[in-house]
Amino acid sequence: MTVHIQDSPAAAYRRAGEAHDLDALAATLSEDVVFHSPLSATAEFRGKEQALELFSVVFGVLSDLRYHTDVGDDRTRALTSTARLGGREIHEAAVAEFGEDGLIRDLTLWIRPLPALTAMMAALGPGLARAAGRPAVSLLVAAAVKPLAAMTALGDRTLVPLVTRSRREGARPKRGHRS
Repeated sequence: MTVHIQDSPAAAYRRAGEAHDLDALAATLSEDVVFHSPLSATAEFRGKEQALELFSVVFGVLSDLRYHTDVGDDRTRALTSTARLGGREIHEAAVAEFGEDGLIRDLTLWIRPLPALTAMMAALGPGLARAAGRPAVSLLVAAAVKPLAAMTALGDRTLVPLVTRSRREGARPKRGHRS
């Protein structure tokens, strides 16, 4: 059965995210929700308490969150959105799986482009460590992640145009040949 965007259980999740309303977001999550991080294959947030801790940090660093796509059925929805992290635009895709009660039981996110993902790591890592009561780890995470964010931003700004310019300008790439 196809569920329309207006009556989807995901609608409450989208509205809560756009409004940065943590209480409304909590009402969309099952007690045993699992959130799969876009930042690491080993980072999962299990249970409503951990998920809400994560979203409280996310809401502190993201602005202008707007969902623009919501497709799927009454059990699984694919959601896409854009947001801002400082001056950088972030594109997000999420798959939300709903239980029989209509609450989110599993949420997996992906973020692009790479400079936005690494900027998100730099913004969230220290905040999550502080929220977990580990201020020393916060400093370590910041020291480890900030250079990665800086390198991907530099690469996006300076190197990517060098390898994509000829395609944008309509030039055909030269092919090597043997004499």
